[in-house]
Formats: sequence, structure tokens, C-alpha cells
Amino acid sequence: MAKNYRNFFKYNILCRIFFCWVDPLLWVGCCQSLSQSDLTPHPDECDSSYLHNKFNKYWSHELATRGPANARLWWVILKCFWWRSLLIQILTLLLVAVFLTQSEILGLVTDYFSLESPTAHDTNSAYLYASLLVLMSSSVVFLNLVFYAGRKFGGLLRILLTNAIYFKVLKLSQMTLGRVTMGHVINIASNDVHRFDESMIFFPFYLAFPLHLSVVVYLLYLKIQWSSMVPVSVILLSIPVLIATSLLYSKFRLKAAKVTDNRIKVMNEIITGIRVIKMYGWEYAFSQLINKIRRKEVSFALASLSVLHLNFAYSLRAQNLMLFLSLSIFALSGGVLNPGIVFSTFAQLTFLRWSFSHFVGAMLYVLEFRVGYKRIKEFLLLPELMEVKKESEEYGDFLLTSHDSVSDVNTNGISVENLTASWLMNADYITLHDISFNVKSNSLLAVVGPVGSGKSTLLQCVLKELPALSGRVSVRGSVAYASQEACVFSTSLRENILFGLPYEEEWYRNVVHACALEKDISLLENGDMTLVGERGVTLSGGQKARVNLARAVYRKADIYLLDDPLSAVDSAVSRHIFEKCVRGLLAEKCVVLVTHQTQYLEQCHSVLRLVEGKRVSVNIDEVKEGNELGVDDDNKANGIEEFKIESTNKELLPNEPHEGEFSDSNAQPEEERAHGTVSLRTYFQYFKSGGGYIFTLFVFGLFIFTEGVTLVSDWWIADWSECSVQSDLNTSTCQLTTSERIQVYSGLTAGFVTLTLVEGVLLCVLLIRSSQVLHNRMFSHVLRAPILFFDTNPIGRVLNRFSKDVGFMDDILVNKIFIMVFFGIKTTGFFLVAMIANYYLIILMVILCTIFVSMRWYYISTARDIKRLEAIARSPIYSHLSMTLQGLSTIRSYSMQSVMIERMHQYQNTHTQAWYLFIVTSRWFSMRLDGCVFIFITTIVLSSISLAQTFNAALISLSLTYAMSLMDDYAFFLRSSTEVENLMVSPERVIAYGKLEVEASLETLPESNKPPSNWPDKGNIALNDVCYSHSVDGPQVLTNISCVVPSKNKVGIVGRTGAGKTSLISALFRLAEPTGGSIVIDGINANALGLHDLRKNISIIPQDPVLFGGSIRYNLDPFQIYNDADIWRALEQVQLKSVVEGLDDGLLSIITEGGSNFSVGQRQLFCLARALLRNNPILVLDEATANVDMKTDGIIQEVIREQFSECTVLTVAHRLNTVMDYDKIMVLDKGELVEYDEPHLLLCQSSSYLGQLVDQTGPVNAKKLRDIAFLSHQRK
Repeated sequence: MAKNYRNFFKYNILCRIFFCWVDPLLWVGCCQSLSQSDLTPHPDECDSSYLHNKFNKYWSHELATRGPANARLWWVILKCFWWRSLLIQILTLLLVAVFLTQSEILGLVTDYFSLESPTAHDTNSAYLYASLLVLMSSSVVFLNLVFYAGRKFGGLLRILLTNAIYFKVLKLSQMTLGRVTMGHVINIASNDVHRFDESMIFFPFYLAFPLHLSVVVYLLYLKIQWSSMVPVSVILLSIPVLIATSLLYSKFRLKAAKVTDNRIKVMNEIITGIRVIKMYGWEYAFSQLINKIRRKEVSFALASLSVLHLNFAYSLRAQNLMLFLSLSIFALSGGVLNPGIVFSTFAQLTFLRWSFSHFVGAMLYVLEFRVGYKRIKEFLLLPELMEVKKESEEYGDFLLTSHDSVSDVNTNGISVENLTASWLMNADYITLHDISFNVKSNSLLAVVGPVGSGKSTLLQCVLKELPALSGRVSVRGSVAYASQEACVFSTSLRENILFGLPYEEEWYRNVVHACALEKDISLLENGDMTLVGERGVTLSGGQKARVNLARAVYRKADIYLLDDPLSAVDSAVSRHIFEKCVRGLLAEKCVVLVTHQTQYLEQCHSVLRLVEGKRVSVNIDEVKEGNELGVDDDNKANGIEEFKIESTNKELLPNEPHEGEFSDSNAQPEEERAHGTVSLRTYFQYFKSGGGYIFTLFVFGLFIFTEGVTLVSDWWIADWSECSVQSDLNTSTCQLTTSERIQVYSGLTAGFVTLTLVEGVLLCVLLIRSSQVLHNRMFSHVLRAPILFFDTNPIGRVLNRFSKDVGFMDDILVNKIFIMVFFGIKTTGFFLVAMIANYYLIILMVILCTIFVSMRWYYISTARDIKRLEAIARSPIYSHLSMTLQGLSTIRSYSMQSVMIERMHQYQNTHTQAWYLFIVTSRWFSMRLDGCVFIFITTIVLSSISLAQTFNAALISLSLTYAMSLMDDYAFFLRSSTEVENLMVSPERVIAYGKLEVEASLETLPESNKPPSNWPDKGNIALNDVCYSHSVDGPQVLTNISCVVPSKNKVGIVGRTGAGKTSLISALFRLAEPTGGSIVIDGINANALGLHDLRKNISIIPQDPVLFGGSIRYNLDPFQIYNDADIWRALEQVQLKSVVEGLDDGLLSIITEGGSNFSVGQRQLFCLARALLRNNPILVLDEATANVDMKTDGIIQEVIREQFSECTVLTVAHRLNTVMDYDKIMVLDKGELVEYDEPHLLLCQSSSYLGQLVDQTGPVNAKKLRDIAFLSHQRK
């Protein structure tokens, strides 16, 4: 559909005011579930790009004129929306004027009821006043316009600030990113910015309330003389208390926000590293960590909400308190409480209470606004990457130049002179020291060196991602960059390569061929249009590296910075890429190649060797003869180079989806959303989780009892006024003295005020406990979910439930439920009083209630779907933000910021469609409700005058006074009830994740079946007809694997990509349950064990090293099992002791998010240290040396030979030289075990699969590998 019905009514002001243009959409939503295509386009003024350009214009000017230290974000916001702010203020003042007039006319109408024998003139006057009263009631349309304008203003501000944050992310320096966590950025962009949605409707009352109060005091002075000063006194005395409690609320909110940042950061790390957590058996450790953070977060949330609801309760009951004091003082001073005075004062204070509650809300929100404003402003003022000038321009002691293409290719190149750089911008922590080199066009520079020597840092300096402490870096020409950690975006494979450039078929095919992607693409069902999933989840490591490289090559840049692109592919593919791409398509370019593969150095024009950040050698012969990569002498003597066993011939096979198969089943499914009404089961689960049914009933019962006391209090003052003017009344209450009446009145007032304070706090306790329980249940099930769940659900989607949905449950939903319950019970009391006063109204109320229910059903059918679509549309915004943070260097190196900003605008506009329609449909519903209430008010006013002599005058006056506030209060209740139902989507989504299918039990059950404490003591592994699939309905990726791995044997697992190597490791760790056969370890069936009993007794070093935020010690030993001496010993064995000792805090030094303050090689050595600490008899290496240099590989192999000599070792081989001296080699192909024997014996067979893999490395290297296998055989 997606029709813009708004334009149909463009020139019909009444249809625009009453939101008639949304009628067609509501009808569609009533008949069927809505989809995104059904939503109407958003207004032009809500366009993300328009708002971004407007803000950027004023913010840039503010920074330029006042500087970052004095920049005023609030002033920029005001300049963007000054006329909208003024309009909201004018509408609010008109609304206050209506309230003041209504209250005065009400006093004149109620005076009529006190007349014992009204004349015809009195009756005519009463009808005139009643007509004016009804007319003024219709002006409540201002109320809806105020809320509409305020909510729209808040949403526009949210869009504007989200864009500002994203735009800032694209300009953050790498040093700043080291201090800012992803969780912090996402929390600011979600929770902090979202608060502007709600807060903007309150700010006009900063001006409106003082004016309202001043006029009320004047009008009351005309009736009750100096008693009119009571409202002023109460408010003035309460303001310091409200400010103090508001500051306390702000303090708790700030603390809660910081803890929330930390929780989201940890959750992001958990989701990212979930495979490692599961294989290490660390679920309990991270569960304890999250629960500890969550308890702290909940305590601050409960404290802030309790303070907030104390303020709410006071603002809601301030009217009753002011009425009690005003009338009591007036009565004690000798005044007569006639109905006109009482009910006019009642009405004035009722409307003043409404205004005051919004003023209090403004005070609370401005402090919360201040917290979010401060965090947003601090983020927007963080240090940025240094701007690049179009012409070369020297800044201090280093040079920045243009990245634009230069027409004269002979001038293109890189010149680095005496470059010194540090990630800490501190001369005491130098990363690169005095580096100099020049590279021109038609030149290939190889950068080599051991792990942590500064190779990647050098490229970051050339990219200007890292400023130099001293020296000059000159870059002339356009630059393309292929990062070491492949950056793959959640789009099609082709779009990942094009990355915003137009499609040129011939050049594209050349690039695909040069990067060895032709075979991969040919096996895809949708070719290169196949979606690769978030972070390329459907790609293998080698495929991601080649896509990453292809993106760089396709740019047709002048300069290419390639950070180790050959490490993640096998030797045949490596040779193909070097010859066809590096020395082929890029032969005439300026190329800087970071590599660890020495076999290609002779074909490079020059070599730069780095050791500990210093240039050591630039001569190729010196590099090759000087053991520049730190390879062991033994390995060098054997002539071992780095080889990989994957072949492009069969790189993608349909029987191995986890290792790179592209299929529709591997594409990310759309996020599931519920349809229809939020079920009663969801409500029951939500409230039950907070304390059970008894406590829930007690809390809601307390609300009912409190309202009952309030109604008795109001009746008491109405009866008092009736006794004052009708002398013939002789009821028991009329016999009471003024002092006695005040005593009863004071008791009732103190009772319901106290109960209101208590009920608010108890409701907060109930709902926050519910949020905590549901969060913990969701986290428990997500943590225990099968690995397939994380492979098919983007991080942003999962994080959205832990950030946005939990944030709603911790804050907004609690407030909305309080408002719904409070005003729902209050309006129910109003109706009871009206029916008692005039029983003819029962028929009308039945009709109106039927209309209310029908209208609510009609509205909620659409609003619910819109809210769910809005919730789903949020996820891509946070996923895009997260993806941008991870691939920032790549994005900036291609100057693709504008493309990424445009994509963010698309996500924002998609979300805005649903968000805007939700606001509009809410106002549509409110307008119609107000129309029904208007009919009720008209009926009650006119019928009360007609039947004034028939019914109780006090109750009629009281019901008429209630009716004046009913339009607001009942609309408040119904709006909040629909908002609660819409917000209940968040608990619904959290509950849904709390029901995820989980893995098998972590502990072996029953206890009697637990393995012995020393199991496994030998390390024998027997695979008996093992069949394996990654999902229940997925294809078989392992078929009838049978073999025996004897104790202490070293077994290499080889095969082409997709052969089933990683799947075999997954089956061993039961990342999914084997579909057939068994794995027996030391005589015990692994399938019968608890997952922790299995996984904790097998050590693994994964291909992708994962480090978590926290101390080094926590990363190595999260359960605090080992002492410091053991940890230092493990670090010494992996040659990291000196690195850790060089840090200020040693073992307690903090690892930044993702381990970014350590190189990839160092991270892998930390993983090796974990295995050393565990000292298990079985060790698994899942291509652990795939992405490390030869020195790190040598360290790993040496540690395995020396420290794990008595262990059974299974190695998924990436370099053939690492397994050719093993006891046995297991060769897999298409999920089947095709060979299993000693390497030498397999190579002796003429048709050996292993022999084919060895021969693919070339005759010279094949001979070396065969010699290693022969010598190993001879030693046995």
C-alpha cells in the first residue's frame, strides 16, 4: 500500500487537526496484519538527511565560532527547532487559559444547585453557564495538539542526535575508540537519546505553570481571601524538596546509565565470543559477571524510580493537599464554604495539579535530560581524526597530504621520514620509532616482522588513523586498504566488493578472478547476489579475506595497503592472488604488502623489516638470511615455509554450511514478531515474575483502597459545603463543628497521601523485580542457546533486546503502568460517583463504555502492529552503528563515509515511518476518546441542571467537578493503557528469548553418572560412525566418521575448505548434538556427559583469538582457580611475560574491548596460555596458526612439543609443515573420512588425497614436506 494519505487532506485543516488522513491505514490494520510496505511515508520535516544537514550546519558554526570548550549544544538544538518550540509554548498557554475559564464557569453552575427555590432567571442563567462550560470543554483539542507537537518534537530531536552521534563515530580517532566501548556508544544512541521522545511535552510548563499559578492565586483571593496563598506556599515549600529529590533521581540515573553501558559492553563481548565461551565452559563465569552487573543496575534503577514515583505521588496529590489547607484555613477564619467557592476552588486546583504535575515532570526530565545531554555532548566533543587538507600542509612535525587521485601517476606514492608514533600519544610508549621509506608507482614494498612489531600500526599511520609524534608522512594518490581482520558488511557479496561504486562488468570479473573468488561464486545459489549475513557469518575466514581484498582492488586506487591478505588462504590460492592480483592487476600501482610469507619476497622491489617498532633491514637477502620473522633454526634448516592446505578447486561444498556454504538457510532470517494482541499469558508472566500473584494483588488492592479513601475525602468536603448553605438539613454530619470536620478531613487527607506514596514505591519494587527476573531468564537461555542461534541472528538484533527492550522494562513501562493503574482506578471512582448522583447516566455510561471498548479494539489492532514494526526497525540502526565501529578504518580508507551516512538515513527513515504513525494513531485515538467524553460531559451538565431538585446537590456538584477533569484523566488512562499494551511488546520479546531452546545440561545427570575426577587420564578418543549436522533440519556435514586416536598421539586434520574439519571439532565439543554414532573418550561416551564435564576437560586454541574486556588475569582465569605464580609461568612459556610485565598494572592491566590493545598474534598466545593453565590431556587446535606470523607459529609449535608432549593433540592444519611430523593425519573430504594414517605411509600411496594436497604446494616445497614426513617416520 504505502500511500501517502496525508497529502489527500493537505488543504483540509480540520482533517489535519483531527488526523482523519490516517483512517485508511487503521482500516487496513483492523482487517490484516500490517507490514512495512503498508506504512505511509513520513513527513518531509522528519527526513533524516534533512535534519542531519540542518544540525550539521549550526553545530559546525558553533564549533568554529566558540570552540569545543564553549560549544552550546542546547543553543544549536534551539536554532534548529525554535519555531516548533514557540508553537508548543503558545498551544500550552492557550490550554491553560481554557482550564482557568472552565473552573470559573463551573463555580457559577454549582451555585445554582445550592438554591433552595431557583427562579426562571436563575435556571436560564444556569443553562447559559452550562453551555459555555460545554463549549470550553470542546477546546480540549489544544491538549491533543500540545501532546502531538511535543512528541513529534522529541522524535525529531532523537533522529537529529542519533545522526549526530553516528556522524561523530565516523570521525573518531583510533585513540579515542580505544577509550570508548561499543556498549557505551550504543547505550547513548538508544537509551540516552530516546529520553527526548518523552521529555519534550513537559518543557513548555516551565513558563506555563508559573503563569497558571499566578492567575489561580488571584482568582482564589477573590473568593477565599488570604487562604488563596496556601497553594503558593505549598508549592514554594515543595520546590526545594522536589529539586533535592530530582537531583537524587538524576544521580541514580547517571549511575544506572554507566552500569548499563558496562552491561551492554559485556553482552556484546559475550555474543561476539560465544563460541569460545561455550568451548571453554565459561558460562558460569560470565553468568556471574552479568548477574553482578545487573544487580547493581537494578538497584540504581529501583532507587531512581522510587524517587521518581515519590515525586509523582506528591504532584498527583498536591491538589488535595492544597484544597485541604485552603478550605480549612478559610473555614477557621470564619468563611462560609458554599458550593460555588468549594467547587470552583476544587476545579482550579484540579487543573493546577495537572499543570503542576507536568511542571514536576519537567523538573525531573530536565535533570535526566541533563544526564543524557551531558553524555551526548561529551561524546560529540571527543577528539576526532585530524582533518585532511586537499593540498599538502605541514602540521608541526608531520605532513598530511591529499588522498584524491593525482593525474600524474609518476608522482603517486608514499614517503615516510623519521616517523615515530604511539597509540597512547606518549613518548614513553613508542610503537614505531624513526621509520623512513619511500614507495612509488610500479613498486611493491613488503613489510615483514614478528608479532607486535608495528606492521599494522605503520599502515594506520599511512592512513592517518594514527597521528605521528614526530616525522613526516606524505601520501599522494587515492588509497585502498585491505585490513588484517577482514571487514565484511551485512549485504550481498557483490555489494561488499563494489562498496558504493558503480558496477563495471569487465573490471569486476577481472577482480573476482584475480582474488580467486570465481569458484566460490559459481557454487552460490544466488551467485554474487547472495547475502553474506552480519560480519560475513556465512563465509569462511579465507573467503572473507578474499572479499576484503577484492573490495580494495576494485577501487582502481593509486596506492594499495594490504595488511596480510595471504595468511587466511591456502598456498595455491596464495600463489594465485600474489601472481594474478598483487603482481598482476596491481603491477603498475604503489603497493605496500604486510606479509609473513617469505617465498614472495624475491619478487618484491623492496622489503621493510620491523622489530619492536624499529627498522632493522631493508635488503631482501638480509631478510631471508637473517631470520627476520623469528623462525626457529630447526625449522629454517628444514626449509619450512608457510603452506596452507585449502584449495580453490573445491573451496565451497554443499555439505558444510558452517564452513562457508551459501544457502538460503544460512542467510539471516527476518526478525520474528508476534501478531495480534499481547496475550494475557504475557501479562501474567510479567507480573508473576515480580513477586507472585499474592504480592501483585496486594499492590493493586492498595491502589483501590487509596482511591476509596480519596473519594470519601472529596465527598466529605462536598457534604460540608451543602450543610453550610441549606439550613433545613439535619443529617448527622451537619451537626459536626468546624473543628471536628477539619479533624476528619485532615485524617482522610493524610491517609490517602501516605498510601499514594507507598503504593508507588511498591509498584516500582514489583515491576523492577519482574524486569530483573525476566532479564536473567533471557540471559540464561541466550547464553545456553545452540551456536546456530548466534550464526543466524545478528548481534544488533540480540543486543536490541538486552538494551532497548530491557531499558523499556526498567523505566518507561514502569511509569506507564503506574499512570494506567492510578488513572484507571481514579476514573472508575468518578463514574461511580456520577452514577450515584444521577442514576440516569448508567444507560449513557454503558453505551459510552461499549464505544470506548470498540474504539480501543479498532485502534489497538493497528497500533500494536505499528509498534512491533517500530521495534523491529530499530535493530538495523544499532547493527549499522556496531558494524561501522568495527570497520571504521576500512570505511574511512575508501572515503565511504557519505555512503554509510546515507545508509543510516535509510534505516532512520524506515524507523521514522513506524514511529511517526504510532504518534499520529495515538492522537487519532485520543481525539475520538475526547469526543466521547465531551458527549458525557454535555449530558451530565445539562441533565444535572434539569434534575437539580431531584438528586443530592453535593454529589451532583462533585460529579460535575469530576467531569471537568474526566476528559483529561480518562483519556490519560486509555492512552496509557494502549501505550502499556504497545510497550508490553518489550516483555513479550524478552519472554520469547527466555524460552529459547537450550543445549544439553551443563552437568552430568544423574550425579552417579559423572565421570571420575581424574577423567580423562589417558586421552584416548574413539569416533564410532559419527554423523553431524549444525541444525535439526540442516544437511549432514559429517557422515559415518570412524577412527581411533590413541593416547598421546598427535593427529593432524586436513582437507579442503568445506570438508568438515571445523565440524568435526564442533561435534567433539557438542556445539550441536551429533545426529548419529558416538564419541568415546577414555571409555566414556561423551554424548552422555554434561557439557561442562566434557568441554572443561578438553583444551582448545581457536582460529579467531577472543579476549574479553577486563584484566589479563580474568581473561586467563575467570574462575580464580590458579595463583599468580601459575599464571606468570604460563605467560613465560608463551613468551608474553615481558609484555605483561611492561604494563603498569601487570596481570591486572585492562584489556580493551575485543583485545584491541594487543596484536592478533599476541591474542593467540594468550589463548595458548589458557590451555597451558588447564593442563588437560586433550588439546585441540582449530587452525590456531592461520592468522599469525611464523615466529608466533613457531612459539605455538614449540610449546605444543614441550608442554603437551604427554597429551593427545588434534590439530586442524592450516600450514602443512605443522602436521607433517605428526603421528597420524586425518584427511576429510565432503564430510567423510577418506584417509587416516601416518603422513609418510599416506604419501607413499599413489592416489593419496594427502599427496594431492602436498603436490599443490609446488615441487620444491612438496619435496621438503615429504622429507619431514619421512624423517618423522624414521624416528618412530
